[in-house]
Amino acid sequence: MKKFLKILGIVILIIIVGILGYTYISFNSYSPGKVEYEVDQSKMKYFEDSYESCRESFINSADMCCERFFKVEIFSKAVPSGVDSTLKIDFCYVPAQKESKKLLILTSGVHGIEGFVGSAVQQMIIDQYLKTGMPDDLGVLFIHGINPYGFKYTRRVTENNIDFNRNCDTEMTLFSSENAGYTDLYDMLNPKGKVISGSLKNKFFMLVAINKLMQESMSALRQAVLQGQYEYPEGLYYGGNNFEPQLSIIGEVISEKSADYDTILNIDLHTGYGARGVLHLFPNPVEDLNVKQKMEEIFTGYQIDWGDSDDFYTINGSFSDYIGKLIPDKFYLPMTFEYGTLNSQTTIGSVKSIHNMILENEGKRFGYQSERDSLKVLENFVEMYYPTSEPWRSKIMNDTYIIMEQLFDRF
Repeated sequence: MKKFLKILGIVILIIIVGILGYTYISFNSYSPGKVEYEVDQSKMKYFEDSYESCRESFINSADMCCERFFKVEIFSKAVPSGVDSTLKIDFCYVPAQKESKKLLILTSGVHGIEGFVGSAVQQMIIDQYLKTGMPDDLGVLFIHGINPYGFKYTRRVTENNIDFNRNCDTEMTLFSSENAGYTDLYDMLNPKGKVISGSLKNKFFMLVAINKLMQESMSALRQAVLQGQYEYPEGLYYGGNNFEPQLSIIGEVISEKSADYDTILNIDLHTGYGARGVLHLFPNPVEDLNVKQKMEEIFTGYQIDWGDSDDFYTINGSFSDYIGKLIPDKFYLPMTFEYGTLNSQTTIGSVKSIHNMILENEGKRFGYQSERDSLKVLENFVEMYYPTSEPWRSKIMNDTYIIMEQLFDRF
C-alpha cells in the first residue's frame, strides 16, 4: 500500500510539474501567429510612427479634397490639457455636393494608441474613395485622433487614465454605473509595485487567470473586465467621474455637421480585439430592428457580432452610442471596425492581452525595475495595438478597401 501511495504521489507530482511547465512555456512563448498575406507596398505609405506625422499626413490627404469638392472644411480643435498644449483633434468635412441626405462619420483614435492604424485607414479612404463620382447626396466627416494624448504618448487612455470609450454619454448617470465583477477582479487587474517583467507572478500569470476561470466562465470574466468601471481611477477601463473635455468639442461639431442630413452612419476604427488580421464588425447591441436590418443590408456578406456571443462583450459609455444620443431625431447607424491583433477571442490570447494592459498600467503608476523591463512591456503593448507586420497591415487595409467599396455602393 505504501509503495502504491508513493507511486501515486510521484505520478501526481509529475502531472503537476507537467501542467506548470506547459502553462509557463505556452504563456511566455505565446505568439498569435503570422498573417499570410502578400505585402501591398502601396498601402504602407499610410502608416506613420508618430502622432505629429500622422496629423501632417492626414491634413495633407484632406487638402486634396479641396481640389475635388466644393465647400470642404478642414480644421482642428485644441484639447485642454494639463501636460501638453499641442494636443489637437483634426476634422475634414466634405459636404454633400447637392441634396444632403446621408452623412458618413469616420472616427479614429478613441483609444489613443489605436489612432496609428485609424489614421492610415482614414488617409486611404480619402485618397481612394473621395473622388469625382461619389454620390452627390452623401457627406463625409472625418474625425482624426479623438484622444490625442493617448495617441501622442502611445497610451490607450487619456491623461486622466480614462478610457474614453467608457466616458461618452449625454447623462451624468453613466458615472453611477456599477460593475461588481470588476471589484472581484481588482487585485488581479491592478497589482502594486515596480514592474519586473520576469518575476514569478508575471511568468505564471496564466495560472492566476486559470484559477479565476475555474470560478467563472471566460465570457463572464471578459464582460466584467471590459465593460467599464467607474469606481477605481487608477484601474483599467476606468470611465471617469465626469466627461472628458473633448466630448463636448466633438459633440458640437457632429451636431452642426449632421443637422441637414436624415441618415447618419458612424464607422469607429479600433484595433486589438479579435482574431489576428481579421476585420471584425462589432457594434454594441442594437435594439431597433430597422437599424439592424439596414446595417445587415449595408454589410451583406459580413458577420456582424452584435455583442451577444461568447466571443464578444458589451460596454458602457461608448463613443459610437453617444453619437446616437446626441442626434435622437436622425436615423442613426452605429458600427465599429475592430482589427484583431492577438487572437484575443481565444483564452490564451485574451489572457495575454489583459496582462499586457496590466503591466503597462502598473508601469505608468509605479515605474519599472529596469530599463529592460520598461522597453519589453512597452514594446508588447504597442505591438498589440499597432502591429509592425507588413502582411498584417496590408491585409487589414485591403479588407477595409473592399468593405468600403461595398459601403459606398449600398449606403
